[in-house]
Amino acid sequence: MTRIRNIMSAVLALAVLSCTQTAEPEGYGYVDISVARDSSVDDVDITASAVSAATKAGTSDAIALTIYDAAGEVAYKTDDCSQATGPVTLNTGHYRAVATSGLSLSDGAAAFDTPFYSATKEFTVRRGTVESLEMTLTLEAVMVTAEFSQEIQDNFSSYVLTVSNGVSSLEFGRSDAVADAADDGSDGAASGSGDGETVPATGKTGYFAVTGTLTYSLSLTGNDGRVFSPLTQTYTDVKAKQHYAFSFKVAEKQPEGGAAITIVVDDSMTEKEHDILLDFDLQNIPEITGPFSSGSSGSFYAGDTSPKVVYIDLKKPAVSVLLINNDTGLVEAGLPEETELVNADEETLSMLSGLGISTSAVTPESLAPEIDFTGFFTTLPAGSYSFEVFVQNNAGGEQTAEIAFEVLPVVETLAANAWARFADLSGRWLTEGQPEGLGFQYRTADGEWLDVDAEVTADAESKTFTAELGGLSAATQYEYRAVTAASAKTVPVQFTTEDEQVVPNMSFDSWYQDGSVWYPDADADNFYWDTANKGSSMASLTPTAPEETHLAVTGEGKKAAKLESMYANLGIVKVFAAGNIYTGKFGETKISISNPGATLDWGVPFTSRPLALKGFYDYSPKTVDQGSYNDMSGKTDIGQIQIILTDWDKPFTINTQDKTFVDVNDERIIAYASLDLGQTDGYQPFTLELEYRDRARTPKYIVIVAAASKYGDYFTGGVGSTLYLDEFSFVYDPAELEQGE
Repeated sequence: MTRIRNIMSAVLALAVLSCTQTAEPEGYGYVDISVARDSSVDDVDITASAVSAATKAGTSDAIALTIYDAAGEVAYKTDDCSQATGPVTLNTGHYRAVATSGLSLSDGAAAFDTPFYSATKEFTVRRGTVESLEMTLTLEAVMVTAEFSQEIQDNFSSYVLTVSNGVSSLEFGRSDAVADAADDGSDGAASGSGDGETVPATGKTGYFAVTGTLTYSLSLTGNDGRVFSPLTQTYTDVKAKQHYAFSFKVAEKQPEGGAAITIVVDDSMTEKEHDILLDFDLQNIPEITGPFSSGSSGSFYAGDTSPKVVYIDLKKPAVSVLLINNDTGLVEAGLPEETELVNADEETLSMLSGLGISTSAVTPESLAPEIDFTGFFTTLPAGSYSFEVFVQNNAGGEQTAEIAFEVLPVVETLAANAWARFADLSGRWLTEGQPEGLGFQYRTADGEWLDVDAEVTADAESKTFTAELGGLSAATQYEYRAVTAASAKTVPVQFTTEDEQVVPNMSFDSWYQDGSVWYPDADADNFYWDTANKGSSMASLTPTAPEETHLAVTGEGKKAAKLESMYANLGIVKVFAAGNIYTGKFGETKISISNPGATLDWGVPFTSRPLALKGFYDYSPKTVDQGSYNDMSGKTDIGQIQIILTDWDKPFTINTQDKTFVDVNDERIIAYASLDLGQTDGYQPFTLELEYRDRARTPKYIVIVAAASKYGDYFTGGVGSTLYLDEFSFVYDPAELEQGE
């Protein structure tokens, strides 16, 4: 083999040896280095030459050399051995020489026309002697070339060979784009490195980093536009320096009018062949046409009833007309994985008919069968689908068409605003015009779909529609979907109704006493309701107390709340206390001769959304003889019941001394209702319906407050005005409100 000798010289420091090595006597020695690049490869193609001669390293493919001492430090380095002259002088010791040529392919990379050669050798320099070091660089990659016969080039508009090592890929051949460029007068040559571009059929050599495997895939498109199934093969035990020379050609014409493309690869162990039959006469190749041509995709809205028929021109009597289905969605819709139509029996045809696929058995006389998928496609929910139609005739001609399509949703289901006994449902239509039959369906987790029997309101500007679904159970999971007259299979949305939360002791049956003060709660550990009794107790007043005889609902253990406005003259201090009750907690009494008052924290945690507060009251007002707020002096007193739902972060602190009260117009109030009370003759039922200012927000606190004197906070009212309250409860079901109207 031809060698290239490069004599190099340099004076270098002596390397420090490790403790496991024997030190050489200090001094200098000389190295006569000869490097050569062996461009031969181990061919795995039976037609390729066996060995390529080594070539001299020049400026375009220089050989770089690095010499490392025993400590791993660089003792000598040159980027081009051909530029070095004279001997190389080194300290005595042990060395490792690394020679390279070309660009290294790292991390599984692949590239065209970038071979990489390398060699490594260890040697020892002895004092006063000349060492001879010979190094032969070999290819550190897998080489791939590809050739295509003239007959392939003449009969296919596109022939692309993709070769991959499992990490990177390169493409050889000609694509439609390159062919078009050639028709425009260009040379049709394009380069690529696995990113989808195409290289010429010849003249390029691919190099792959060694990963142990090599896979090729040949894609063919006929001049008439037909796309053939890719031809694929994988090789293992792939090593550096191997050459895979792929040669594609057309076999001799077959008697039946077909032809074969033969791929022969010899990896010195096993000959591998892969033949496929093609018909270059074209007149015997079947044709498949329809709404979605091979390799393309179509789309239509769910429920669309326009014809969707696949037409087949067999050319010759059929051997096979096969529906091939690997699509999960179509399997769920009932389409089998394989259905043969040639000589199909009645059971098969009946099964297809039940799915909405109309066709007939294919016989030798049936050269133009049709498969009508209209009814089947109409039933499919929104999504992407694909299946194949494979056709083969007795002349050896065959064709495969992929039927790929997307069913577009006509409507989509939006989030539900779920209350305790009903839910506000919403959807959006996606078509240009408003579809007919807009509506909703719902069900429980394990139930059947039911139509929502409610008025649907549509907004053409936003393309949305809404309806209120009633009759639901609290704290229950449901799902619903938007539908049209033509399509019901849209993606459902789940929702869970709210709990029917209550405030404990809304019947006012439970009371406990701490000293002289009464509290409308079961005990101190279950404290939800309070009064201003603690502040009034200093004047020996009890404006709020349990009532055991005058009740709206009688029975064992039943009680009511008695609220009475009272007055006490303590000499210097005069006290007016309106009977009251509220959800929250009393704070402290503000003692002042000129400006007495108190603080109260309004609100207890609450996260449900009732529609109304109902209960019973009996009110006997007196003439206002204390205070004059709102020009009430001398007029008949007014009682009041209020309910507030709010998303405050904590209870609101009322301070009567500095006139800090809740602003009912506060933006954090979600819902509010108030009822002014006048004279009654015994208990009267009431339903206080909440006005929701925001139907999407969820409350954090609830305030229920009642007073025998509406303006008691301003120390205005009539002494003796008495309000009885009994059997409060919440209304969550809209139907209950409608019944009370």
